[in-house]
Amino acid sequence: MKYTVIIFLVSLLNFGQTKELHPVHFSVINMEYNEEQQEFDISFKLFVNDFEKIVDKNYNVVLNFGKNNQLKDCDKYIDRYIKKNLIIVFDKKSVGRKMQQEKFTVKSEERSIWIYYKLSIKKPHKVLIRNTLLNDLYNDQKNLFIFTIDKFQEAKKFEKNDTDLQFVVK
Repeated sequence: MKYTVIIFLVSLLNFGQTKELHPVHFSVINMEYNEEQQEFDISFKLFVNDFEKIVDKNYNVVLNFGKNNQLKDCDKYIDRYIKKNLIIVFDKKSVGRKMQQEKFTVKSEERSIWIYYKLSIKKPHKVLIRNTLLNDLYNDQKNLFIFTIDKFQEAKKFEKNDTDLQFVVK
């Protein structure tokens, strides 16, 4: 049942009538541990127009993804916003600032942006996540977060008034 809900919610990201409007305000974050590399692969999927709006609102910068006049340094604004709004604490040590931005990809046919990070770190035991992505733009914003290490998986739907997740990796 849990996975059916996740699949349904992820499919909502592909639904929309126009580039400017879509019926849901939703993002997906996947954080998966690579044992061999001793690092987390972290991916974000967000609506392009929402992310452009929030960067403009917070930094007075117009990104214009996928257009010829796209800022050459837009990755620094992406990085700044992500690291401000996704706080990661492993075993009582804040590690989110150590995330290294790998790349971002704009998928215009889906009206979405994919953002990728790597986080080199030993496998954690206790985890605290605070996720406030896009909460300062939409009151009905939902952020699905999926955390995976080996066969252990934790998932949560973050909302404006429910931004924290704490658990122990089993």
